[in-house]
Amino acid sequence: MCKDSDDMKDGLSNGAQDSEHPQVATCKVQLFRAGPLHFGVSEEYVATLAQWREPTPLPHAPESVLGVVSIQGRMLTVLDLARLCGIDTVISDESYRHIIALRGDEQLALAASALSDTVDFSSSNSGVRTNGIERFVSCVFTHSGADARMLNVSELFAAALHGRERRRRRF
Repeated sequence: MCKDSDDMKDGLSNGAQDSEHPQVATCKVQLFRAGPLHFGVSEEYVATLAQWREPTPLPHAPESVLGVVSIQGRMLTVLDLARLCGIDTVISDESYRHIIALRGDEQLALAASALSDTVDFSSSNSGVRTNGIERFVSCVFTHSGADARMLNVSELFAAALHGRERRRRRF
């Protein structure tokens, strides 16, 4: 997710580790809002940011799956993170304004009400909490006075399906 910095803060170019400055995992994070909740996703997982388009609903999909959209020639499953966190939101064209397409084999996208800044995130930030959070959230941190949930992208698909097994074609 986040990469270890090579003494980024003290500017050492020889790669030697200073005992006062241990390596810290840092990364750029795209902040966004889904309904009333704030989230962050590492930029390395973001393929593109797109304007909202209504997803085509999938039959028998969980409530957190809004449907599928085509972005840059890829069919992506759009997730409503607010519903995935247990918050019922009213879905309408005004509720969501952006889609965050993610990289990866699972071909997922995230519905976003608003996009925020891209910030540098460090796992050593004060205020980072890891207890009592959803399995698709790696930690919760405070940015600009709001709690933001850092997404664990590898767990999103499993969390959205709530343990349902995908149907497999039988020959």
